[in-house]
Amino acid sequence: MRNLKLALISAILVFVFQSCMNNPKDFELKNGDMLFSVGKDESELLSAIQNATSLKDEIPFSHVGLISIEKDSVFVIEASTENGVVKTPIYEFLNSSADIYGKPLVVVGRVIDEFKNSAKNAPSIAESHLGKEYDFAYDEDNDKFYCSELIRFSFLDKNGNPIFEPLAMSFKNKKTGEISSYWTEHFKKLNLDIPEGKPGTNPADLAKSPIIEIVYFYF
Repeated sequence: MRNLKLALISAILVFVFQSCMNNPKDFELKNGDMLFSVGKDESELLSAIQNATSLKDEIPFSHVGLISIEKDSVFVIEASTENGVVKTPIYEFLNSSADIYGKPLVVVGRVIDEFKNSAKNAPSIAESHLGKEYDFAYDEDNDKFYCSELIRFSFLDKNGNPIFEPLAMSFKNKKTGEISSYWTEHFKKLNLDIPEGKPGTNPADLAKSPIIEIVYFYF
């Protein structure tokens, strides 16, 4: 655990330095903000995601949700492996994240002003998918959603196209360059080929999008 914390601290320092921003005490969330988090559990799925998407000196974001503000209440619309697309009170979302010295490993991302209309509409679009299943196949055409896929298809331009370009998905371990046995067995159970190189997204790369600014750290 100590080594894990030291590694995370190193990654956090690099991330904060690269972000070059202050953490304002009067910060307020906005509709359409994104919460990028590091998973708390130590499941094989979480490890497989982090190993395939995060390098050594990066915070291993494994999840992302979308802020929806309703009167005085703040919710996070997210696609979870347990319940599919759901709306979660923000305190539950923060509590489900890994923490470092008692603070959740969560950052707030916000699209740049050019796309503020997309952010304004994103929560209602995401809500239209509530109740849909989690996308264990990582397939953009099956009307199911994994976490960053839900974000991608909630932020649309005036023509109804996603503002976030898809990436070529990779299920290879960043360190070894090999596809882990977890992914091999995962897709074998689904009777599917591993969608290596297929269009998709992931939280770690989404957090680095040039049209997203990291505006707040919870830790």
